Amino acid sequence: MKPNLRLDHSIILARQDETVHAILELTAPPAPALERPPLDIALVIDRSGSMEGRPLDSVRKAVLELLRVAGPNDRIAVVTFDTSVDTVLPLEHHDASAVAARIRAIHSGGSTNLSAGWLKGVEILTSTKRAEAIARVVVLTDGHANAGVTEPDALCTMVRGATDHGVTTSIIGFADGHDENLIAALADAGQGNDYWCAGPDQALNVFTAEFAGLASVVAQNLSVEVRPTVATAAFECLNEFDSASVPGNETARVINIGDAYGDEVRRLALRFALRPVSTTDEVLIAELVVRWASTVGAVSLHELTIPITVNSVSFETERPGPDPDVVEHIVRLEAADDRRRAIEAARKNRFDEARRLAHRAADKLIGVGADPDEVRELMRFAADIEHTDEMTIKGMRSASRQTNKGRRSRFDPNSPF
Repeated sequence: MKPNLRLDHSIILARQDETVHAILELTAPPAPALERPPLDIALVIDRSGSMEGRPLDSVRKAVLELLRVAGPNDRIAVVTFDTSVDTVLPLEHHDASAVAARIRAIHSGGSTNLSAGWLKGVEILTSTKRAEAIARVVVLTDGHANAGVTEPDALCTMVRGATDHGVTTSIIGFADGHDENLIAALADAGQGNDYWCAGPDQALNVFTAEFAGLASVVAQNLSVEVRPTVATAAFECLNEFDSASVPGNETARVINIGDAYGDEVRRLALRFALRPVSTTDEVLIAELVVRWASTVGAVSLHELTIPITVNSVSFETERPGPDPDVVEHIVRLEAADDRRRAIEAARKNRFDEARRLAHRAADKLIGVGADPDEVRELMRFAADIEHTDEMTIKGMRSASRQTNKGRRSRFDPNSPF
């Protein structure tokens, strides 16, 4: 991973409170042209009653296509769930034509026991785990978890725990019935991806995107430990990555970014609130410890430490303006957060608050020259907020995640941007 650290202000004023934003760019090496790690994938499919008809038919076709394009060393299991759980295909390399009848026989049923389906996927992957393989559970659901374990924190704890055993999780939300906030939280906890699949015609595109990404993974378990110094009063991560405290260091946090594809740039945005500096000098405000496991060739662990320093001066005229690229990135993240909060406010019938947040997000995007269609979608939401349908809300939340995570998550043929 090649690091590049950028600050909006590398020079601060002495003897006053300051705020500094940092963008850490981590560029992955190219994916090998011929050799890649094998994939072990458990596809966990929601077959509850609401998936009946075209939705489930499109998913069956997408699963068969993935079986056709899987590499010779890849293994795929297929699990279905409603009130109960069934293993349709064991974890093997399958001939798509030989198992087509079993896939086409998947039928819709009852409730949504997401936890049971996911647990079966993890069980399958861990029972015959290959050290050299990338193991991932990919869950597709169109509803809320309403059977088995349903409490979001408990589900996230389960998914997070699986990463300790080398199993990550991606979640696909289908159509308009799922809980997009739960799906985002589970994907973050599982160090995977979250997607919004707007309708049956997008199912294959979503599965293909996830599979293509996994096939080009060059680093896993990418994390950044932020160690602030006494110069920092507080800091926060502006992305929605999962994070955890650091034993023995109550001020530090480990931010889990997940995996990295070949040539991909993963970005971490941090905001530091600094204490007043009494002298004009170089100031160390934090250290970033980057860790990852390389999957190119033999699996190997890597670690590097990056200091974040600023210089303090006495007069405003002595420091240059902010880095415009860093400012634009931060503004886009802030607009994405405003959009997320606007959706939450609208869901709670706090329409004035939602309208204000949507307008503020639009103003920020206009200020950085964002796609006009993205701005128009926000303005339409604000203008008719009391009557906004679920598909529009799902699209907006997914757009927010795209900005926040730096990966495509919105699969909507009617997307304005």
